[in-house]
Amino acid sequence: MNNTPKQLGLNVSIFENFVKKNRIYIDKTKIIYDLITAQDNEHFYFVSRPRRFGKSLFISTLKEIFSGRRELFDEYWIGKHSNYDWPRYHIIHLDFGGIAHGTAEDLKQSLYNSLKELAREHNITLAYTTIEDALKFIVKELSKQHQVVLLIDEYDKPLVDHVDNLPLAEENRKILSSFYTTVKSLEAHWRAIFITGVSKFARTSLFSGLNNLKELTFDPIAAELFGYTYEELITYLLPRIDDLAKHLGKTREETLANMKLWYNGYRFSKDMQKSQMYNPLSVIACLNDKEFSNIWFNTGSPGFLIPLLRLKGTSLEIPDVIKATIGSFNAFDIKNIPVVALLLQTGYLTIVDYDASTEVFTLDYPNREVRESFKNYLMLAFAYTTPEVLEMALIRMRRALERKDFEEFCRAIKSLFAGIPYHLHIATEPYYHSLFHFMFDMLSMRPQSEVATSHGRADLVLETAHDIFIFEFKYDKSAQEAFDQIIRKKYYEKYMYMGKPITLVGIDMNIKDKELELEWVQQSL
Repeated sequence: MNNTPKQLGLNVSIFENFVKKNRIYIDKTKIIYDLITAQDNEHFYFVSRPRRFGKSLFISTLKEIFSGRRELFDEYWIGKHSNYDWPRYHIIHLDFGGIAHGTAEDLKQSLYNSLKELAREHNITLAYTTIEDALKFIVKELSKQHQVVLLIDEYDKPLVDHVDNLPLAEENRKILSSFYTTVKSLEAHWRAIFITGVSKFARTSLFSGLNNLKELTFDPIAAELFGYTYEELITYLLPRIDDLAKHLGKTREETLANMKLWYNGYRFSKDMQKSQMYNPLSVIACLNDKEFSNIWFNTGSPGFLIPLLRLKGTSLEIPDVIKATIGSFNAFDIKNIPVVALLLQTGYLTIVDYDASTEVFTLDYPNREVRESFKNYLMLAFAYTTPEVLEMALIRMRRALERKDFEEFCRAIKSLFAGIPYHLHIATEPYYHSLFHFMFDMLSMRPQSEVATSHGRADLVLETAHDIFIFEFKYDKSAQEAFDQIIRKKYYEKYMYMGKPITLVGIDMNIKDKELELEWVQQSL
């Protein structure tokens, strides 16, 4: 037995490497055993989860189990406690993350080449030239010896990578549809099918052709299959958590509380008794780097999110309370992707409550990391800018507010949005109002919108450690008109007792010569 302390498995998604390179593996084999030995179905499964939640490791673990490699599992539940008899099956493993799909022809050729390579590995002479015929021939040849297991990772990548090019996405969809129809026709030859992805799309024939495919996405049996529970953190990672606490000068309890605030909060079932899950990559990266930081924004966000949010013209604010039914986020057509469904399946929203009497879910951000990431993603989407430009503009805005330098403040805003095509600016006051609220929120300045006073509602009130700013916004009118409204309706009165300097700011916005123009009037009380 290897008594050397196990190392963290950061960015490791091949199960064999956890064993042979002495990495910490959070044991999910009890759940896997229950899935592959269940008596009430044919073991044909689909599950969607956000990126970086361990789907590839799950597929790799299945591959080793179905290959009969018991020696890899001596330390884990399925090897120590189950009666699994470790039969060997032929495996067809397709990772669409590694299959070219830049054009429909690329997808056809790359998928065919993957099947051709599989045939070569099994000494099968492949005379067929179409994907469908090649798949049929390979499966039937392999099943003469053993049943076949089909493992597909990132099935939806040829679709979601082209949400901003719907004709290409549709061509790729047709290719996948034909492929999955062929998979269905080979039903008698399959021992098991496992398919993973980020999103569940209708009309790919994955869910219509493979009508015996059991979806696990919100099934309680898979609620704890991806990500880490609190109990798993304590069981497998406690020494590393103690190392982190020591490095930060915190107690274990304080460190665990911070870890929950940053990385916990995901729920993948309507069963509220199931554990909330920690993001696995973020936890391991935090322990590895010995700091709490936003890992999700750089690693967990799918590339298709920004173009989709741009196409949708999504508001810059998410409502405080989001209600949805299972039908509204369970599946969708690539031509019409509901924003709530998109954000749930990509991990920006999660289930926080379920009302069984109405069958309505309540959704919210899972944690601090994702809330911050979503702000960044929305701003990048709407500003048509880069993370570096965004960060610099926000720094300029913060410094300008601290100095009450509104000329510099407005220049920073104009520079941030200089890249927005002029025809995409939304010519309404509420749009720019929400824009300012969102930017202040990104600066952690606790903005309050539509603040009720005895004379009306102030558009936005911003309280910092030392100052109070009261904003009124207009579009294509005048900054003086906005300022006069603050004075006339005495929005400042309720803040006079607080003992902080109060600055009144009227801002007018409009588009002139295809550029955003800002005019302001300010006065300090």
